[in-house]
Amino acid sequence: MRTRRPKAMLTISSDERTQLTGITRSRSLPAALTLRAKIVLACEREPSNAVVATRLGVGPHTIGKWRNRFIANPIEGLYDGCVPAGPARLRMRLWPS
Repeated sequence: MRTRRPKAMLTISSDERTQLTGITRSRSLPAALTLRAKIVLACEREPSNAVVATRLGVGPHTIGKWRNRFIANPIEGLYDGCVPAGPARLRMRLWPS
């Protein structure tokens, strides 16, 4: 039988659970952020990355990445890389200098 690395324990406080649930229900936040919140909530219930990955339709490495980031830096860690594309970026793409 193949042995794997043990996963770090993921525990979510009631305040964090409330924030994560709010993020998953939001229509104005980026889809990537809502997916990350869903991943963290699913990881609390299910210890297997593979099961969570098939349930949410993403790869198991993605599940492990966001599980570890949440453990290291709880709510703020989910916002990594969520930079809104504002008008300046759009202008640069449409009318380069």
